[in-house]
Amino acid sequence: MDNGTKSLLNVLLSVLAPVLILDHCSTSGPGLLELGTTRAMIVALSLPLGCGVWMFLEKRRIDPITLFGLMGTILTGVVTIYANTGDGAAIRPDTPWWYAAKEALIAALLGGAMLVTARRRDSMLRLFIYSDSLFDIPRIEKTIQATEQTAAYHRLLWKASSFTASTLFFSAIANFCLALYFLLPVLNQPAEKQVLEYNYAVSSMTWWGYLVIGVPLMITLILVMRYLLRSLGELTGLDRDSLMVR
Repeated sequence: MDNGTKSLLNVLLSVLAPVLILDHCSTSGPGLLELGTTRAMIVALSLPLGCGVWMFLEKRRIDPITLFGLMGTILTGVVTIYANTGDGAAIRPDTPWWYAAKEALIAALLGGAMLVTARRRDSMLRLFIYSDSLFDIPRIEKTIQATEQTAAYHRLLWKASSFTASTLFFSAIANFCLALYFLLPVLNQPAEKQVLEYNYAVSSMTWWGYLVIGVPLMITLILVMRYLLRSLGELTGLDRDSLMVR
């Protein structure tokens, strides 16, 4: 299976399938797809979790992005269990705030890791953008050393890391606000409907999160890549084809 197919399968299992399950299988009934709120949430969370385990077994290692994704899935399960252990049929009243904090935490940790590892050879920047699968890093660094531009090179990578981290911190704030926007109205529903509405809200957050936050983040990463290409070209004198892996 090639990388493109794996990426598509990852999106299907980690995003689209959980959204569809929470949207269409959360009601209770005799039908095969009427799983009920609890089983629908369990199945929806098991898909991205299983995808992460599968990738680990295949590669015998787990990259930081997958690790943070698994952490987010596990925390979603923890918050969901907490939400359903209140008195009566209603979810706990502080659930929206815990869920919002969970949503912000993952992006904030990624941003922090981006800054902490910025000066390391295995930095998060190299995982996100400045990857040796895209850039011919050995040629670039050999040219940098030959032209005695090492200090400027490190400043460039720090700027790119800082800008990407700033975007992730903004994403953390946006995730927090988006979670509250969808979850706080759940508390206004009748107690017997709150668990079902909670599942629908989680589904909506997953979908809208990719549209409102994921797409701008992807655009930002593309802009950072273009900035790296332009700046590395100025530092090394190499053209675009020489900077990129052929």
